[in-house]
Amino acid sequence: MRHSAASNGSRKDLAMVMLLMVSGCTGVATLPGQGGAGAGNTTGTGNVTGTGSAAGTGNIPGTGNVSGTGNTPGTGNVSGTGNAPGTGSVVGTGNSTGAGGATGAVPPGLPSSWKSVVPSTVLDAGRVVMRRLNNAEYNNTIRDLLGTTSLPATKLMFPADNTTDGFDTVGAVLSYSSLLFENQETAAGQLIDELLARPIADPLRKRVLICEPTTATLATCLPQILTPFMKNAYRRPAVATEVADMVTLATTIATSAADPMRGLHAALKAVLLSPHFLFKIEGGTPNAAAATTLTDHELATRLSYFLWSTMPDTTLLAAADTAKLKPAGADLTAQITRMLADPKAQAFTDNFAGQWLSLREVNGVAPEAAVFTTFDESLRSSIAQETNTFFASLIKDAQPLTALLVGDFTFANARLAKHYGLPAVPGTAFARVSLAGNAQRGGILTQETFLTVTSMSNRTSPVRRGNWVLEHLLCDLPPLPPPALPVGDLKDPVPNSGVTVRESLAEHRQSPACSACHNTIDPVGLTFENYDAIGTYRTMDNGDVVDATGSLVDLTGTVVTKVNGAKEMSQAIAADARFTYCLVKQALTYGVGRSFDTVGGNAYVAGLAAPLVGKGTWPDLLRTVATSQAFLTRRGEIP
Repeated sequence: MRHSAASNGSRKDLAMVMLLMVSGCTGVATLPGQGGAGAGNTTGTGNVTGTGSAAGTGNIPGTGNVSGTGNTPGTGNVSGTGNAPGTGSVVGTGNSTGAGGATGAVPPGLPSSWKSVVPSTVLDAGRVVMRRLNNAEYNNTIRDLLGTTSLPATKLMFPADNTTDGFDTVGAVLSYSSLLFENQETAAGQLIDELLARPIADPLRKRVLICEPTTATLATCLPQILTPFMKNAYRRPAVATEVADMVTLATTIATSAADPMRGLHAALKAVLLSPHFLFKIEGGTPNAAAATTLTDHELATRLSYFLWSTMPDTTLLAAADTAKLKPAGADLTAQITRMLADPKAQAFTDNFAGQWLSLREVNGVAPEAAVFTTFDESLRSSIAQETNTFFASLIKDAQPLTALLVGDFTFANARLAKHYGLPAVPGTAFARVSLAGNAQRGGILTQETFLTVTSMSNRTSPVRRGNWVLEHLLCDLPPLPPPALPVGDLKDPVPNSGVTVRESLAEHRQSPACSACHNTIDPVGLTFENYDAIGTYRTMDNGDVVDATGSLVDLTGTVVTKVNGAKEMSQAIAADARFTYCLVKQALTYGVGRSFDTVGGNAYVAGLAAPLVGKGTWPDLLRTVATSQAFLTRRGEIP
């Protein structure tokens, strides 16, 4: 039901006052900009480092710190890695190993960007911009705080989260706008309405309403409700003055309206609009160059949102309450192990792999029906689920990192098994299927997700496929084309002409300006030509025999590995140190919430990854990230 303008305005005013005044923010973290998606690649130019939280000071998220929504890692939009105004680069990493003691960021899209990196254990100089909850995190946190299944960020269509370096967890681009605040204000009111409308005996109501306030019991009942509720919402114990302020707010409104529940409603809603709920606030020393160790509660929050995309549970909060999470040790490691075994760890697959492995893009593919007559919605609905279930099993079963590429199993239902030509699988449920001895399938690069998302609507795209591999699995993109270079589309081969996509690409590379990039990209992408645009295995392309030969330039940028077909390419990538480096970089970016795409950042990533090369497992990777110095510390903002 829509409120009147006056009613809505007064509710918004109350919420804004609470947003400004309830906050105990000290200004040690920079808030991301307010400009919204696509407002220009002006990272760092609008950061407003707060000096306090007094109402009316304007300490609201800045108006210009927004990166474009489609920024590709390695293209130069290194958002928030140093927060030096307008540059995003780190000036001098202090790296004594020689692995990037240069000034400034890695040039955009530097080819073979890892070959000059010397692994280092010295933390780079990057900083984390204070992060708000993204939409997935907001939905999950509300679910666990209130027990609702309403998915408010989805239901109310919150503005889409910006991404950079491949993820929507990077604080520098999680912009905050008046529209988002209005959505959150509406959501908060509806959520508390839903809670208080539950019967008094409802377990979800009783979980929050430890007592039922009356006019006579306001003074004693309100603190009993608000103290634990604020602790859970803020992911840390609320200080006495914070609770007292909320009690005063509730009491004032309850007395004025002669209705205790009106007062409680206002206080609970104000908690949901507090920056301590909407943002992951971390302390530290303002403008400090040295990293500050996170408090136990800050670490619990980072860990919970890294692995679960939601607030800490009671067990993790209890560990933080008793100071058992830092320094890193048995308690932290035990919590990580426990959390990975919890069903909520599925959120890591949904949100990390969902973005990194392009699972979220599957619904957008649109193969031409006239060309691909067997593609239907039943197949589409199966595509992402295969990769999602496969990836989750890598963590659950402690598979080697290389199993992502060379695992001899997958998960399929009846529709997908038929499409792949695998032994029959009954029904719509997914079951594990062995691929031992299968020459056509094995690892994500032979799965429908990768093959379909990287294709055109009517044909394969070796350029997209090769580019995806270099970007997502090796973090080593070729250089961008010169700005003035006219980019011509690859001409589609004429049907039944005998001209293949490979031959068309060869013509495309004849220009010296094109060949500089495509001689690196195309030999990777061409090895997947045995799979058409919907992932069907084939041996013929447009009347000619498929040639799936190609090559991969190694870490040094000089040795070329010749390969034939997708499985050999997968093996070559799995044996490349860049693969492990890239996995660590992707997980670290996602978990810490900032870019590591600088000289010092790459050196630090390589240092973390070195012990995992050739022998790490997926749980090892997540433990490495969660116990790293980058994850356990933060720096104050640059003045």
